[in-house]
Amino acid sequence: MTKKTIKTAAVIFAAVLMMCGCSTKTDAKEDTSAAVNAEKAANITAEELLADISGDNLDGRLSKGDGKYDANAAKFYGTGFANILDGAILYNENGGYADEVSAVKFDEGIDGQELLKERLESRTATFRDYRPEEVSKLESAKIISLGDFDILIISDDADTIEKQLKDKLS
Repeated sequence: MTKKTIKTAAVIFAAVLMMCGCSTKTDAKEDTSAAVNAEKAANITAEELLADISGDNLDGRLSKGDGKYDANAAKFYGTGFANILDGAILYNENGGYADEVSAVKFDEGIDGQELLKERLESRTATFRDYRPEEVSKLESAKIISLGDFDILIISDDADTIEKQLKDKLS
């Protein structure tokens, strides 16, 4: 090997060694922060998740353990109550507005996104005849997953509510 080849190899080797040791305290903090966020998300209840969410048309609140929620959750989400590990719903008590925020932890193997999509379709069909002016809100609804929760957001403020929920879990 020539002297130039040896120098080039030494420089490359040194660069590789430096990159391998690039872990910083910031990386460790981010890893720890992610673990704390994951633990926080795993330990929060649906009721706690929705506690700070409000809206003009979201004046009703029910959560798992409330008799009314427990009696109707299987119908709301189209699955057996045993498949709902935790859940809460914000809704319009008088029923005149389509607004709703549902946060549900479904049992393993249950496609919560699909169940919430079916709920949204059912609500859209109902409001199409009942209050057609609410249909645009339903058509722009959001179905998201955050942590272990599947969430349906029907609101004129869906983006704001989604951000609030994400912030709560981070």
